[in-house]
Amino acid sequence: MKFEYFGQIGNPKLRKQLAEAIYHALQSPSGTNVSLPDLEVQNYLPAINKILENNTLRQLCQKDPQLAEVITQEILDFLNGAKREINITESPFAKEQLLLSEFADLPKTKFKNEWGKYEQFLKKNYASTQINTEFYAQEFKSLEKSNPRADAQSFESIKEHLADGWRSLLFNKQTAFELSIIDQWRKKITEDLYKRIEELKKLQDILEPITGELGRLWDMSKGNWQKINFDVLKHYADLLKKDKAIAELAEMLGRMRQAEREYEEETFINIIPQPKWIIEPAHKSDLIGIHESDDISNMLPSETAFLSDPVLQTIFVKKFAEKKLQTFEFQSRSLQYQDEEVEEKRLIDKEQGKGPFIICVDTSGSMHGTPETIAKTLCFAILKIALQDKRKCYLISYSTGINTLELTEVQRSLSKLIDFLQMSFHGGTDATPAVKEALKMLETQDYKNADVLMISDFIMAGFDTTTNQQITHAKENNTKFHSLVIGQSGNQQVMNSFDHNWTYNPQNPNALLLLVKNLRGLNS
Repeated sequence: MKFEYFGQIGNPKLRKQLAEAIYHALQSPSGTNVSLPDLEVQNYLPAINKILENNTLRQLCQKDPQLAEVITQEILDFLNGAKREINITESPFAKEQLLLSEFADLPKTKFKNEWGKYEQFLKKNYASTQINTEFYAQEFKSLEKSNPRADAQSFESIKEHLADGWRSLLFNKQTAFELSIIDQWRKKITEDLYKRIEELKKLQDILEPITGELGRLWDMSKGNWQKINFDVLKHYADLLKKDKAIAELAEMLGRMRQAEREYEEETFINIIPQPKWIIEPAHKSDLIGIHESDDISNMLPSETAFLSDPVLQTIFVKKFAEKKLQTFEFQSRSLQYQDEEVEEKRLIDKEQGKGPFIICVDTSGSMHGTPETIAKTLCFAILKIALQDKRKCYLISYSTGINTLELTEVQRSLSKLIDFLQMSFHGGTDATPAVKEALKMLETQDYKNADVLMISDFIMAGFDTTTNQQITHAKENNTKFHSLVIGQSGNQQVMNSFDHNWTYNPQNPNALLLLVKNLRGLNS
């Protein structure tokens, strides 16, 4: 923050602490005051906390850290301005400060001749309850009859006592003077700040729900609020609240790009359990044959014949030692499953961001009345969607000529949007320049993946051959052209140039709900 490095108050460390304390107080839901022990900022703390008492200011800053940052900077600018004025303004007590310094340095040899000047000034400027000049005059006079050595010590003690009291009173007057300058600056900033905050609150309520935008909107509040007709914005905000179908229609139209599903191939490892027979030597359940071993418990009965004759016992021992006894062979198996990793491929939905859109709005005379209201309210609803989702949105209004508006550049576009909402629809209809402008925008980096929506009654002449060819080329690059046809008298030849045509009949009270239902089915 520039205040930390170039501020007028204290050192960089203190200024950083002050900036952080103000920011945290703005973000705190408990109404925390700014409090720092450093003496250099004590005169400014009451003014700071007075500014922070505004509930709307705190509520908005709690919702938006970016707004809290810019408000913190404005408060710091106020502190710098007040401190700068204090530094350059000549104190009304400068002469008194000089007089006090002269008195503090006055030697005893000159005191008798000079005391009257100081006594007269103090009587004129301070009440006896503040500085009792008669008491000090008597004390100084009594010293003239005292021991000279003791007299010198007592003189300095009494003079220092008077100077300290005078210095304290002068400090209080100087502090009060500085506080008055600070308070003047506070009143000046709060008069402007609170007005802009209230207007920002109105704008937030109108554009709700928008998150993370207040800090950016605040930039345009300095001198630009007068361009915003809050009544017009509120009118269309109320229309949206009253007719939820329009808001849902705007949302549906904004999701058209997402309705086109794309897939991509994904390689993944699949774990498949495979059955296997496992031999378990410790278990004997199935006789499978005869083999040679030293397993006496399972040897053939014929082998026991060697044990019946002492001469043949040697042969038995030899066969046992060499594991060549004829024995039964048993085996036990169990069916178990082991996991095997297999690499496979599958198709998955390709993740898509919410893309930009270009809106062409017919503002000709044939759109006057209900079609005009529907078109304007839809554009207002789409602005809210664009801001909320941080999506690019380009508005082209046309009759015999065109006007363009980048809706998502809200700082620059809000006043132009209001102009659009306030304008009367009149004149003839020539949609070709609007389509050409949309085609030009499709070639830019920001709008190369955009879809085009035209809102019109389509009572117009057809497109020329070149324009139709350019539309076909754009479709080949995966651009979709949608139309919202208001009325039932449109030019079918023009509508054939669009991928999807939806009709809104102003004479049907359920037309919007029907349109939303159709769009919802397409997006599902």
